[in-house]
Amino acid sequence: MDKFVDLVKEKFEDASLVLKAYDFACEAHKNDKRKSGEPYVIHPINVAKILTEYGLDQTTVAAALLHDVVEDTPVSFKKIKEEFGTEVEMLVKGVSKISSIKYSKEVIELDSLRRLFIAMSKDIRVILIKLVDRLHNIRTVQYLKPEKQIKFCTETMNLFVPLAERLGIDVIKLELENTCFKYLNPVEYQKIKGELDKKQEKNLERMGQIKSRLEEQLSKANIDASVLTRFKRIYTLYKKLRAKGTAKAYAVIGIRVIVNSMEECYKTLGEIHKIYKPVPGQIKDYIASPKINGYKSLHTTVISEDGTPFEVQIRTKTMHELCEYGVLAYWGGKLGSKRDKVLNDKVAWIKSIIQDEKEIKDSENFVEALQKDFASTAEIWVFTPKNKPISLPEKSTPIDMAYAIHTDLGNTCVGAKVNGKKVPLNYILDTGDVVEIIKSPQSKGPSRDWLKIAVSGTARTHIRTFFKKNIVPENVAVGKLILEGKAEDMEIPISICLSKAVLEEVKHKYLIYSLDDMFSSIAMGGIKVNDILNIAISKWKKEEQVEIQKKNDCPILLNGREVDIVKLARCCTPVPGDEISAIASNNGVTVHCSDCVNLRDIADDRRLSVSWKDDIDKTFEVSLRVGGKDEVGMASKVSDVLYFNDVVMKSFSAKVLSGGRFEIIINAMVKDKSQMELIADAIRELDNVSFVIKNNLN
Repeated sequence: MDKFVDLVKEKFEDASLVLKAYDFACEAHKNDKRKSGEPYVIHPINVAKILTEYGLDQTTVAAALLHDVVEDTPVSFKKIKEEFGTEVEMLVKGVSKISSIKYSKEVIELDSLRRLFIAMSKDIRVILIKLVDRLHNIRTVQYLKPEKQIKFCTETMNLFVPLAERLGIDVIKLELENTCFKYLNPVEYQKIKGELDKKQEKNLERMGQIKSRLEEQLSKANIDASVLTRFKRIYTLYKKLRAKGTAKAYAVIGIRVIVNSMEECYKTLGEIHKIYKPVPGQIKDYIASPKINGYKSLHTTVISEDGTPFEVQIRTKTMHELCEYGVLAYWGGKLGSKRDKVLNDKVAWIKSIIQDEKEIKDSENFVEALQKDFASTAEIWVFTPKNKPISLPEKSTPIDMAYAIHTDLGNTCVGAKVNGKKVPLNYILDTGDVVEIIKSPQSKGPSRDWLKIAVSGTARTHIRTFFKKNIVPENVAVGKLILEGKAEDMEIPISICLSKAVLEEVKHKYLIYSLDDMFSSIAMGGIKVNDILNIAISKWKKEEQVEIQKKNDCPILLNGREVDIVKLARCCTPVPGDEISAIASNNGVTVHCSDCVNLRDIADDRRLSVSWKDDIDKTFEVSLRVGGKDEVGMASKVSDVLYFNDVVMKSFSAKVLSGGRFEIIINAMVKDKSQMELIADAIRELDNVSFVIKNNLN
């Protein structure tokens, strides 16, 4: 422990935050023991030590010391925030969240588990703490029971090794997979290890000879280079043996040549091939075409004097740091000012590292990719009360969650709790929420309104299927009787209720398929009978208005006198309350709004004196154009405004534009300018609506 304190004082000019976290962790864990029998605090101290050696900042190291205190001791996140600030609390909370993920047979799709792991982290340092946490734990896996060793190592290979690889952290990846291989396949591990042990002395001698010869050749070529030798890890050899067979498995010896520039990389390749014969097809240029995690290096496999194949990797010092440490290379000054590019954006930190493997051309682009928001994938992860993770589309609700778990749970859902608190069924879920679905055996099934709330295709399909299954003769008969009885009470002709116009609007509003579907929904409670009757009343009023219009009851006075008929211009759609002007032509009199652009070139002497009649008892067609940011249910929200204000729609069209925008064109019947402005103002009040303007009817 004293060595850790000395290391921290050496690395940080002001180590007060880390030392405070160190004391706090020692006190919090003072009664806890590890499986090995050691004090538990040894683990977070070692995690913090490794991160300090990698060059991580004080905040990350402090969070590493505290990463288990909330989970394993009475300490709360609130206490962490009070003592160490918001940033440390955020990191500790992030590690705790991803630690709660249960790796089990329930999570079959490993890629989904990796995506969940990423989505639960709002800062790349959370992932780094968790990777190093796993690294230290794997070093003491021998203290677990055999069955737990298998489970722990399987989880590590399936989740943590791919994450370390995608982040380019070779030093962590290689140690994790090699140790896991030892426990997951001990027979093969010991077999390969035995072969290596037999040839250990000979291989050491061979590596020394190769190193000396390379250094001599490169010195002659005036190339300033460092030649490093190593034995390849057992798991690396096993993968090559399995992929290529024993005869083609290239040697256990690995050589790295570190030079000062990219040009020297290619020059070095030529010099190596002068003294060692290359193996055909084994030259790989990862400098011209880097790996997705930013890895750059030249690889060649050559044959030694005694016929032994060995691989040489050629790279610059910067490339070497990236190959070994990946994103960690941007901390600790390894790559100078480039570190700031990663630290500048601690929230929006990674894009498509798991889901969208676009080729990243160089390390600069890799850093840019790290700074983009992973959440743009429009996927969230929520949990059941038993911590089973569920993937849902962005902006999903408890209804989507219920149907994602099971159809019956969705059909009997009557409420939900999110993070222990009751919420409405239209509550928007977020990654990390713990969602409990409340169900009732007395539930009659989903409401038609759920189709406006549900986001996922799965939920919407199950809801529609439920209603289709309930179109049975008994429900049809009951629903029809309910509608007829209520219509009679309100003195509304049943013919109006069953008219084509009413059915079309009900289809649009409630997504029904037929009259029988409507009757069944009334019987099952999916549609309220009063909603049907309100639509019928509005259609009935419209028919009466049409009859009035047929009598040519012209709303205009021309020069103070009544006239039989005039045309209301479709370019500006004047309504009572608008200031108007009229133009006479061979086709009759046309009335425009006084500010209509089509009147600009009309001489005053061609304009007629017109005015609106008083007490006009009719409606007028206008067109409104609505636009804004698209979201699920916008068309329904806009149409609801007209419905609840008793405005009859003649037509309604909606479309999604590029850039996530929408446009809706509404042709509606209004009494006057005041009603039109009332409707326009109500629509403007809706979230995500940017504008509502009057449109022409042409």
